[in-house]
Amino acid sequence: MAYEIKTIRDISEIGTGTVADIDVYNWGGVYRPVSKAILCCLQRQGFAVRLWSEERDPRATQTEPNSRVCEDSCLEFFANFAPSVPGSGYLNFEGNALGTMLCCYGPESRPGENRTPVIRLGCRHPRPRAFRGDGFWGWELLIPFPFLRAVYGDAGYGPGSRIRGGFFKCGDLTEHPHYGSYRKIEWPRPNFHRPEFFADMVVTG
Repeated sequence: MAYEIKTIRDISEIGTGTVADIDVYNWGGVYRPVSKAILCCLQRQGFAVRLWSEERDPRATQTEPNSRVCEDSCLEFFANFAPSVPGSGYLNFEGNALGTMLCCYGPESRPGENRTPVIRLGCRHPRPRAFRGDGFWGWELLIPFPFLRAVYGDAGYGPGSRIRGGFFKCGDLTEHPHYGSYRKIEWPRPNFHRPEFFADMVVTG
């Protein structure tokens, strides 16, 4: 079943979107923090994504854009916003509790290590809004349509539009390394850069 991307009029309505559970732990031990995500389509503006996790003391050491935030407590959203276009790639948005983000793009034929930072494509580096409370943390980001057009060309989005993507939770160098995903990844070692396991996601009205 496809994930439903609800259309909203204002980013304040993001909490009404479809909640995705990041609860498939393909690798790792018993540490499996409750983590969730919401993706909405914001009318005339872009896609709004919110991810959060129930962790009281998230590891947060990376402060430079495009640093290895996956080594910290990290929440991630990967998506190909033009999956019907041959040779199109996907964007990875990876953020820690400080709001530090790694964001790159690459075609699906490349391994995860060979990806281009979006700033090299002429795009502004994404700046998520990090938030933290009693026993949880997360980040929220608006991905503007002009940003997506700069990456994918003349792309339009509305009800019925389909993308492919996934939500992830990890922490390579945390006290308890863990690797959670929205969908099962059948791969022998931790690797979220497997777009063949992304989920279908469809914009609804």
